[in-house]
Amino acid sequence: MSNRIIGLDVMEAFTKIAPYLNHLLNQDIFVSVMDTEKIIIHQPAKTFSLGTKNGDKIGEGWVGYKAMKEKKTKSLVVGKEVLGIPYQAIAEPVFDENDRAIGCIVVGASIEDTVRLQEIIGQFSQAFDQVGTGIQEISSSSQHLAEIGERLSTEFHHTKEDVKKSDEIIHMIQKIADQSKLLGLNAAIEAARAGESGRGFTVVAEEMRRLSEQSKTSGKEVKEILSNITIAIDNITDQAMETSAISEEQSSSTQEIAAATQELKAQLDELNSFIHKL
Repeated sequence: MSNRIIGLDVMEAFTKIAPYLNHLLNQDIFVSVMDTEKIIIHQPAKTFSLGTKNGDKIGEGWVGYKAMKEKKTKSLVVGKEVLGIPYQAIAEPVFDENDRAIGCIVVGASIEDTVRLQEIIGQFSQAFDQVGTGIQEISSSSQHLAEIGERLSTEFHHTKEDVKKSDEIIHMIQKIADQSKLLGLNAAIEAARAGESGRGFTVVAEEMRRLSEQSKTSGKEVKEILSNITIAIDNITDQAMETSAISEEQSSSTQEIAAATQELKAQLDELNSFIHKL
């Protein structure tokens, strides 16, 4: 394969350049060059150490050992619980002209910043999920409130119509009271003409006029009460309509915020996927 590292001279070149790679790449990395038995040179990272040194025997669990045995590039991610800092190591086997693995080059780097960034993205993503859920609840509540406002407005309209009908009834009662008063007056006149024999009729005429006056007075009071109720219904209807309009506007705004939140969350997910590919 064309991308394979071939030749002992390449291993020797890496051995010479290993102490400078950390500085040249401006990254916190370690470099190990090994043959099939031991570490030829190990250049530790600045912030963490594997605890290995030049001349150490290669263990079977080492990523370099596995790369040479399987004759392919191997990658290993180690969590911070091992050395206190998470890191990733990539092992590339070196072959001779007969395709035999004669050594390995291992380069490892701290991924602490990457892991921390993933944690932050995860926290943001979780927070956006919670915000999105809250916004949906607010939007749903706003829509429900708008529906209630519309229903109240309809009910108040019907009530106002009923009040108008009641006002017509009161007007009819007042008309009947006026007629009753006129009848009582005529009855009193006729009773006066009848003299002694019409005295009982006079009592009835007086009672009719009295009831007529009471009915007219009560009708005026009821009419005034109904008028106040109509004014109150108008005010409540206006407030219900205003509440409904505000709720609809709030629902629309929260939906826009929810859409923006989802878009930002999608961008964070995309960023997280990109980081995993690094």
